[in-house]
Amino acid sequence: MLGVTLLELLVVITMIGILSAVAMSRLDWRRYQVDAGARGVMAELATAQRLALSLQSNMVITFPDTSRMKIVEDANNDGLASAGERVRYVVLDNHVAFGKATAPNVPSPDVPTTFTSLTFHRDGSADVSGTLYLHGPGSDPTCKHCRAVSVSRATGRVVWYSYGSGTWTRAN
Repeated sequence: MLGVTLLELLVVITMIGILSAVAMSRLDWRRYQVDAGARGVMAELATAQRLALSLQSNMVITFPDTSRMKIVEDANNDGLASAGERVRYVVLDNHVAFGKATAPNVPSPDVPTTFTSLTFHRDGSADVSGTLYLHGPGSDPTCKHCRAVSVSRATGRVVWYSYGSGTWTRAN
């Protein structure tokens, strides 16, 4: 029979608490937040592209402010949100915002130009190539928590980059 005294149990729980406190202090929560934001934007753009293909109508994405995307299922392909067309707003989580901050441009072959609107056509292509820049919450003078999501015009392919180490690194 296994016998554990209350004192032994308290010692083990205390040791687990100390180890987890040390581990928690070493985690970079802001990095996880901005990575999740970049993945979320990439997923929303990829979903919009797939919807354009499957619904055979344009998907118009605009950025009304630094924390939201507006996605319009443009059934009549007029570029506007008409009556009866579905409009969704996607809010960035964890205080992540659109904006370049102090980061340099993404590397070639992606286009560093920041776009303000994007349309995925019925064939899956985009109307422009460009990059969306994101930054994490709080002050970040070295842009350690900067991310970029690039869209290719011809294919509509969406990729994202991380600037955590001082150079842009493709993250997906």
